[in-house]
Amino acid sequence: MNAHRLSALVLLAVLLSACGFHLREEVRLPAGMQRLSIEGADSLSPLGRDLRKALTRSGAQVVEGGERSAKLRIAANQFHTDVLSVGGNARANEYTIRYHVEFDVVSATGTSLLPVQTIELSRDFTFDASQALGIAAEQDLLTDELQREMVQAILRKLEALGRETAS
Repeated sequence: MNAHRLSALVLLAVLLSACGFHLREEVRLPAGMQRLSIEGADSLSPLGRDLRKALTRSGAQVVEGGERSAKLRIAANQFHTDVLSVGGNARANEYTIRYHVEFDVVSATGTSLLPVQTIELSRDFTFDASQALGIAAEQDLLTDELQREMVQAILRKLEALGRETAS
């Protein structure tokens, strides 16, 4: 019985290693972005705070107002809530939360490294008037999730820029 378990475990390990699966690593930024400042996002805002943390984990040195650093400029950072559907009682049943961010990256010399990029993420949720407190908590949870996903989307764009300049 133990031999069957051991062989099944070995087979599973071989299959997992052969499929190309690997854990996601931290983002690799281009050499020109190892020293970076963030403009347009308040350092206390969730986007600014999370971007600083993620960039630091990626090995970048995030500086305040650096003259000799690349600049990640956030031009737009907005949430919108829209009604998706209305019920028979003329009240909204479903909403969508949209998170819209526009940004670009310029080098320390002022040349454009990445033209203006627009990322828009959205999540839908159902409104139930009898669960008003739960809906508010769900909306907060969805907003936090969108902010985390936006940081990852921005980092993926920056990493793609690094791969593009390396080739």
